[in-house]
Amino acid sequence: MRNLVIILLTWLTLSISPSTAQIRAAGTFCWPQNWWIGMENNRLLLLLHGTEMALNTAAVTSPGISLIRQFPGQNNSYLFVEIEISNQASIGNVPIILTRGNRTIAGPILSLSRRRPPVNTPLLNGSDAIYQIVPDRFVNGNAANDNAAGFFERADRMNPSGVHGGDLNGITNAVNYISNLGITTIELTPLYESNQLVLSYEKFSPTNHYSLDPRLGNADELRRLVTTYQEKGMKVILTQVLHKIGNQHILAQKPPFFDWVHQRPTAQPPVPNPVVFADPYASKEDLDRHTKVWEAFDTPVLNHELETVRRYLIQNVIWWIETSGVDGIRIEKTHLNSPQLLSELTDAIKKEYPRLNLIGAPQTDMVVHNHYWKEGNEKKPWFTHITDMPLNNRLMDAFAEYQKTNEALMGIYKGIAADLIYDDPSNQIIVPGDAHDLTRLFTLADKDPAIFRMYMGFLLTVRGIPSFLYGSEIQMEGLALEGSGFVRSDFPGGWSNDQVSAFNQSTLLVRQRDGLRFITTLLNYRKNNPEIMKGKTIHFEPRDDVYAYFRCSDKKKLLVIINNNPDSPRRLESNRFNATVGKVEQVVNVISGEISSGLGNIILNPKSILILELTNSAK
Repeated sequence: MRNLVIILLTWLTLSISPSTAQIRAAGTFCWPQNWWIGMENNRLLLLLHGTEMALNTAAVTSPGISLIRQFPGQNNSYLFVEIEISNQASIGNVPIILTRGNRTIAGPILSLSRRRPPVNTPLLNGSDAIYQIVPDRFVNGNAANDNAAGFFERADRMNPSGVHGGDLNGITNAVNYISNLGITTIELTPLYESNQLVLSYEKFSPTNHYSLDPRLGNADELRRLVTTYQEKGMKVILTQVLHKIGNQHILAQKPPFFDWVHQRPTAQPPVPNPVVFADPYASKEDLDRHTKVWEAFDTPVLNHELETVRRYLIQNVIWWIETSGVDGIRIEKTHLNSPQLLSELTDAIKKEYPRLNLIGAPQTDMVVHNHYWKEGNEKKPWFTHITDMPLNNRLMDAFAEYQKTNEALMGIYKGIAADLIYDDPSNQIIVPGDAHDLTRLFTLADKDPAIFRMYMGFLLTVRGIPSFLYGSEIQMEGLALEGSGFVRSDFPGGWSNDQVSAFNQSTLLVRQRDGLRFITTLLNYRKNNPEIMKGKTIHFEPRDDVYAYFRCSDKKKLLVIINNNPDSPRRLESNRFNATVGKVEQVVNVISGEISSGLGNIILNPKSILILELTNSAK
């Protein structure tokens, strides 16, 4: 069936009339089309496109702008022009003057504005919690932009892989819901224009890097979204895709140089290998093959070995940061990007935005390789944070009833014990519970509310910064093997005709309301007790299906105990924790609010999690 779909889509791609591609490629443009005065990165490599553009000679006569060099692409539709923008340049339009022989030709215009004062962005820390949003699937705040002229796909909510109409205005409108939930950071999946034949709702396959997809909104709406969340004390992270583009991108159809885009190999591994770049013994052959792997038939891979490609991508990331004012960026599938690109990118961003959150997201199950992407080697990519897929892989089925219960807990224990390789895991490691491409937690829990509380309770109390996908707080379902469209289903209440709404809890099932209260309580506890969540961890080797750990500050400790046995309760004598606990003045059940004067012996129900706050005596 899958092969039939791919054949059909390939036929559709090839059967598009030539005039469609010509219309999309027509016109003269300049990338980037705008920049800012006062940037550290004041040397721009402009990419000019137009009919026989390479035959022209460019000149810039605006005060404060120097032309450094220019060179044509192999495709004569492109001309590269490098300029330097001094702080004495003027706000306004900078014409690029083109001449051919003794004729002057109308050229593109670069718009310059004054850079905004830099924001002192707070770095993510252990008290933060990240809420990942796929904008098309969250809230439809403006039905008028569900479709856009000239775009192949039309909105169709009945199609799990189609455009559904969620947008930036919808995310802005949901700010109070997300704030009350206890979330401190939202993470948006890509916003690029993506005029692909299929899956254009994802935006992971850009067709114009310098344009926000109009079905999501415009630049003003993005800036308003970011400002709205920042005024509520929350941070906004934006996902960037650097390793691939959509096959409808002009850079895929008519690249400036023939090797800007790797040709799809005739023989390639079924999935990219996340180990290769981090392997100190990797062969040149494997490295070459790995960098050319296409994830899908319609997503060409960019050639990071070329300096012009790296400059283009780095400038584009900076453009998105400055345009939006976001607090951080996340590099999607970091392991598919060349270390040289990431080194140059993170150096440039650190120079421009010293306090920006830079998140690496490699998909590896080995801690040592995960650490490579955090610290790098001689190339030194400089990420402030790294996702913890090794722990996520151990967590996936850890609480499922069919697992060997103590062995599953031991896998988590050993995964956390490997933290010795990191500098500050409590504040630099992001733990994904689920995500846009992972099975949802309620589905992992086999729709059992008790097991779901174990997953969410662990995620929201373990060291590091928890991250989960929109709607998991109300037990949305989705199995990754069935397709991403099912994982990324619509958020209930995000459309005006939805009968079930997360914004109106009376429409939710009892189990959903109970789960939402559990998660809201824990998220707000995290936010209100940063000294605990940023503090150290002490954990105990799993025994008899029980795993226990402490999160510690100077005055308080959080004790988390998990009974992974599906049938039998477990009784724990309090003296098991004597050396760690010390003298306790008060014990509070974080979820129920029940208070006691001491720890005492503890009875845990089968498949349960207990979360207690311990206040130490002043003496």
